[in-house]
Amino acid sequence: MDTRFLTNEEAMLLSQAAEHWLRLGDVELNPGEHVLKLLRSAAVRPKACPREDIASLNWTLKLALPDDEEPQELTLVCPGDADLSLARVSVLTLLGLSFVGRVVGSVAPLQWAGGPPKVVRLLAARRCTALAGRRGQTFRTG
Repeated sequence: MDTRFLTNEEAMLLSQAAEHWLRLGDVELNPGEHVLKLLRSAAVRPKACPREDIASLNWTLKLALPDDEEPQELTLVCPGDADLSLARVSVLTLLGLSFVGRVVGSVAPLQWAGGPPKVVRLLAARRCTALAGRRGQTFRTG
């Protein structure tokens, strides 16, 4: 079983996004189904959870990507805070959904364009000092 350890805020954000996506109806690929599966296997962490080894909103992750010699860093953020020039990736993207709630050492298969899935490993997670104390936002549809 692939348990994710989500904060209440993360679980709410993912739940709102899944509800929105599932209301789109009959589409070829609906991310809402993927998010529902993630939520079903998730555990909600207590607010005062002391763990420092879980990929969370406003945390910077160090990832070992296939074919890259050096690990890459990115910060998981709410959709409105995403900015690729600052390596801030929305938790609602494929990459964000692949790692939110995962423990350091976990691996996730990611689909790359034109090929089979490749394994990405979560090497480290730390609070992003630039985003310290920021609270997330609710899911907005545009």
